[in-house]
Amino acid sequence: MKLKKHYPFLISIFGGVLVWCFLFLIFPATIVYPFSKETFLFILSSYIALFLGYFLPLNFKKNIVIPKKINKNFIYFLIGLCLVCFLVRYIDLFLNRKVSFYNSVWVNRALLSETKPNFVFIAASIFKQIYFLPIVFILKEKFKDKKLVLISFLLFLLPFVEGYIRGSRNVFFSSIILLLFILLFFKKIKFNKKHIIIIIVTIIILFTAATAIIMNREANKTDNNYTSLTTDFFLNKFLQPKPVVFKTIQGLENQTLKKVYVSGFQIIQYYLHGVFEFDNLIKYYQKEEFKPLYGKYTFFTVIRVTNKYGISNTDLNAVELKNPRQITFITFFGGLYLDFGWLGIIIMFLFGNFQRFLANRSSQKTAYLPLFVFLLFCNFFMLTFNFIKSSGVHVLVVCLVVIFMVSLYPKFVREN
Repeated sequence: MKLKKHYPFLISIFGGVLVWCFLFLIFPATIVYPFSKETFLFILSSYIALFLGYFLPLNFKKNIVIPKKINKNFIYFLIGLCLVCFLVRYIDLFLNRKVSFYNSVWVNRALLSETKPNFVFIAASIFKQIYFLPIVFILKEKFKDKKLVLISFLLFLLPFVEGYIRGSRNVFFSSIILLLFILLFFKKIKFNKKHIIIIIVTIIILFTAATAIIMNREANKTDNNYTSLTTDFFLNKFLQPKPVVFKTIQGLENQTLKKVYVSGFQIIQYYLHGVFEFDNLIKYYQKEEFKPLYGKYTFFTVIRVTNKYGISNTDLNAVELKNPRQITFITFFGGLYLDFGWLGIIIMFLFGNFQRFLANRSSQKTAYLPLFVFLLFCNFFMLTFNFIKSSGVHVLVVCLVVIFMVSLYPKFVREN
């Protein structure tokens, strides 16, 4: 077995773990409660099962096929569809739900939760996730059309509008980090002086935007020392910043510098705390009755749609309450545990097996590549987020629909 061709999978796992460990080592915080061995064992077993699933795949029937590559016209079609979907999404947000740039974040969030969209708006919300597919196909097929490349890059800015009105830093970070991840996957980022400067500038811009969002969101809820984001912050329950952090913030007279410091440490705390929230979840269900949800937690978005159209009748509040702290990140493994308990280890084996299948298939059929890249992206952030939950379900749907379209309509591909 040639290990080199499996580097993307290995890097997505080890890279994610190493980044988490590095940030944990430099972050000045204390673990409030002892970490349980059950939590550590579940995470370790899940990673091992993922590896075994990938490197010991089930025997699928191998067919000799002619490599099929995406043609340029299909990429233009995807771009057009993406733009239409975002336009419809904005109509839903600004005209149907009455959100506004002049409203506070909390007013916009209330409007979004109160108004229920129709089928057209739901479809647009799902298929706007196409935004990252064109650049994957362009880089894979090595198209040199500069106009096409530029437009494909600009698509990654489209989610920013919704991120701003929601006051969500995650939207800003996830789309651009996904772009960087794709560029690394195709080895388009070289760690030379030029690319390092570009990366640093991008990080500064993202960090500035994230800081502005959180400060604007919390403007009416905090004081000059930002206690709602520091000493009284809800994430402190399991990962408590050391007193020197709060002392430093309170001692800063420059408000801009204070905002930067608060935003920086809080972003790292967000990145790290999910593991300890998951530990709390494990401990909680050692005392409380546990009934697996069999996918309802991770695929909550799907259940919400099927409920709307009478296909199912799931108590959504009961599903949300399965997470003892509800609004906190519980890592990829938290959702896995809530859905399947310790049987989630088997799911991880199948998940690894599915990724190996995609890796093999995408080498012959380019249409499979975006889904493989997205799952590698999910691998990297397993200790922090579950990118499959929520809008990640939309990404899965979009990728599968594209695979189906390309399989159904040969005119979308060119044989090579």
